[in-house]
Amino acid sequence: MMVMENYFKALREKIGHDEIIMPGVAGVLFDATRTKVLLEKRGDGEVGWSLVAGMQNLGESSVTTIIREFKEEAGIDVAVTALIGVDSNFHHTFPSGDQAQIPMTLYEVKQTGGELRADGDETLSLEFVPLADNPKMYNIQHQLVIDQLQRQAPYGWFF
Repeated sequence: MMVMENYFKALREKIGHDEIIMPGVAGVLFDATRTKVLLEKRGDGEVGWSLVAGMQNLGESSVTTIIREFKEEAGIDVAVTALIGVDSNFHHTFPSGDQAQIPMTLYEVKQTGGELRADGDETLSLEFVPLADNPKMYNIQHQLVIDQLQRQAPYGWFF
């Protein structure tokens, strides 16, 4: 089963599936040609590709969160190289029925160590997917990222 941090578990026990704000982060890791992006197939029943991403824990910065998520989900160490953008008004209903508004901070990262491998739980598989293939993402927030990258929008965008 997917990992849900104790903080969010405790909130859900009190409020059920009602909408909450859950700060998220996502990372873009390009291949050497900068024409492909690392994407994952998720283990939570969502359909489509996903960026490596996750929810910010209490006591973490968004930067430490994305570094942790790449290590947990993809087995690699990364360093943040740029802030790509922010999407602050995305609303999502998870397969469990939990509802959330997820303001997402999006970073470009580079691999600094480790070996690429799916964790088999949150991430079923990983692949560098060509942007030209217009990959179908599992939600509109991640699709927005792919659309912006395909258009080569300058970094610093926000929605």
